[in-house]
Amino acid sequence: MRRITTGGRGQTRVLNDLMQNLLVTELLVPSGQLWVLSPWISDIDVIDNTAGQFKTVLPGLPSRWIRLTEVLIELARRGSDVRVLTRDVESNIIARQRLENVGGLGAKPAVRIHPKLHDKGILGDRFHLQGSMNFTYFGQAVNAEGVTLTRDPHAIAETRIAYNALYEGAGHAG
Repeated sequence: MRRITTGGRGQTRVLNDLMQNLLVTELLVPSGQLWVLSPWISDIDVIDNTAGQFKTVLPGLPSRWIRLTEVLIELARRGSDVRVLTRDVESNIIARQRLENVGGLGAKPAVRIHPKLHDKGILGDRFHLQGSMNFTYFGQAVNAEGVTLTRDPHAIAETRIAYNALYEGAGHAG
């Protein structure tokens, strides 16, 4: 288990690197099911591809910062059952629209609405990142936040069972 606490004084390299490493690993070996819980969600920058160092992992994307929605869409296309749970609030519209209006053929992330959601985190097959941080600019760079990374398979399995029981029936967006 690893705990990261930010002080609310700008972006934290440790947290940004952790998010980037988790998502690049997901792109290399996608989880069968990936939950993203964030009551408030924005299309934040999550992978620094400005030097093109991830072009073999993301061959169709240019040398620039890669956004959260782009990663989630690509994971769905690679076979992961991506489930995004959020609230129906105006500040979420851009990220929701980008996830819901995916052009072309293939799978897309499932966006579900839960009006009382307060839980936050990402749950994959090999990790669970959870804490106080919404996946927004303020969560990433402004607010004092705390997140915990768990890699314990038993804890991950228990959380997956709980998420599927609690949130499977949450309303579909759109």
